[in-house]
Amino acid sequence: MAVPPKSGIELTDPRQIIRWSRQYAKSRTISFLVQWVIIVLMVLVVGAAGSLTNMAYQAHNMGLVILSVVLMGFMIMVLTWFSLSRWGSEVIAKITDWLYGEEGYVEYSGDRREGPAPLWLTALSGGLVVHHLVGAMLFSFAYMPLKMMQPFSACYMTPFLVMLILYQRLGLWAWIWPTLYGLHAVLLVMGFPIGFKGQWQLLNMVVPVLGYGFIAIMAGHLYSRFALYKLRQVAQAGLDRNAPMNDESLEQGQG
Repeated sequence: MAVPPKSGIELTDPRQIIRWSRQYAKSRTISFLVQWVIIVLMVLVVGAAGSLTNMAYQAHNMGLVILSVVLMGFMIMVLTWFSLSRWGSEVIAKITDWLYGEEGYVEYSGDRREGPAPLWLTALSGGLVVHHLVGAMLFSFAYMPLKMMQPFSACYMTPFLVMLILYQRLGLWAWIWPTLYGLHAVLLVMGFPIGFKGQWQLLNMVVPVLGYGFIAIMAGHLYSRFALYKLRQVAQAGLDRNAPMNDESLEQGQG
C-alpha cells in the first residue's frame, strides 16, 4: 500500500511547532560550552598544581609541596564557588545571551520545580569536589598512579552526571558524556592501552573529563541547529498558509 505524501496541513500542525520548540530548547548547549571553557582553565591549573606537588614530593622539597598544595586547594575552592555562586551564573548567562544573539532566550524546564537547586544536589556537587580533591592528594603523594585517576573519578562523576541529567531533563546529547566517561574507565581497568605515556600522562585525566564533555556539548549544539531549522520551516509554512490574499489573487478568484 502506497504511503501518501506529507501535506501542507501536516507542516502547519501546531503540534509540530511544540515538538521542535521543545527539541530546540532542550538542545541549546552554548551555556554549557561557556561553563566548559571556564572549567577547563581551572582544571588545568589544578592538574598542573597536582603534578608540581608530585614532583616536589619525589624531590623531598617540602616548601614547594606546601605551596603547590595550597594552590591546588585554592583553585578547587574557586571552581566550587564559581559553580555554585549567583555571580558565576550571571556571567555565564550574559555570555550565553551575547553568543545566541538574535535567537533570544528560551529554556526547557520540563517537570522541574522552579527555585533554587535542592539541597541533595548541592550536597552531591560538594561531594564531587571532595572526591576529586582526595584523588588529587592520593596522586600527589604517590598513593595512586596517574593512570588510575580517571577510573577513580568515574566512580563518582558518572552517576553524578546521570542524576544531573535526570534532574535537569536534558536531551539525549547529554547522555554522551557519562556514557563515554564510564566506558573509558572500564577500558582502563581492563587494561586497554588507551592512555598517554611519559610527559603527556596528565592528558589521561584531562582528555576524558573535558574531551567527552565537549563532544556531548557540540552534539547538542548541532542538533539544536537542526531543530531550529525545522521550527522555522514549520512556522514559515504556517505563515504562508495564513497569508492574506492580494488583489491579483482576488481577481483570479472572481474570474
